[in-house]
Amino acid sequence: MISSKQPGIFFRGLGQIMLQQSALAGVLFLVGVFGNSVPMATGGILGTLAGMAAGRLLRVPAADIAAGLYGFNGALVGMALPAFLAPGWAVFMLIVAGSALSSLLMATVRRWLGWLPAYTAPFVLSTWLMLAAAAALALPPALGDGLPLRPGWVAAVLRGLGQVMFQDSALAGLIFLAGLAVHSWRAAAWALAGSLCGLLCALLLGFPADLASAGLFGFNGALAGIALGLRPGSRLLLPLAGIVLSTLLLRAFQLAGLPALTAPFVLASWAVLALQFLWRRAGRGAG
Repeated sequence: MISSKQPGIFFRGLGQIMLQQSALAGVLFLVGVFGNSVPMATGGILGTLAGMAAGRLLRVPAADIAAGLYGFNGALVGMALPAFLAPGWAVFMLIVAGSALSSLLMATVRRWLGWLPAYTAPFVLSTWLMLAAAAALALPPALGDGLPLRPGWVAAVLRGLGQVMFQDSALAGLIFLAGLAVHSWRAAAWALAGSLCGLLCALLLGFPADLASAGLFGFNGALAGIALGLRPGSRLLLPLAGIVLSTLLLRAFQLAGLPALTAPFVLASWAVLALQFLWRRAGRGAG
């Protein structure tokens, strides 16, 4: 039976894609995706539901499900697979399987990492496995027209926000920004700063301009900005370091020919938090 609180839990799962425990943010995120890609929005809905169902079957804490922590990785799996693969029943089956797996990985990663946040690591691992399965099944790739060079770096910053949910759209990015702002203006500010810094870093280092204009060097930075900039007691250097490192890691994934997804954000944030932890520990030891 679906309780009266279920819709709120569902939309909080979508809100957690950008680290917001907010049903209203989740509603706006879904609106932004629907306006740009119905298949990805459908996959996101299916992935969220599958992730929540798997969380219940795994008997994870009810408070974690209510906070949306077992919905957002599944939502991202559901949006990512249609970005890489042509629509079909096999893809929707992979979405269900991958989203359920992401909840299992979420429970496992949260148990193993302890004080380190899991972020979107379960989504990344699950999607890599589903893409490997799709390759083994010889599923056709999604049709695309490439990434044409588009003028306007303001739009590129917004597309960086849109690319968090695989939307190559400045309008979708603007709607996502509104979703952040209704819950936390600081989260919105850090997301903008992260996307802008990622773009500037890419341009200064001579990374491909077509990829930069499509926002592909902004979305990991936007997530790193939110994750590290909103931590209690965080200083400016920490989120900036995470943003720059995530941009460099994204380029490394590109050069290696691997789908980066949000792995650069996760790895950069973990590295910054680990260094902060070691620095504080060394300071206490010296005292």
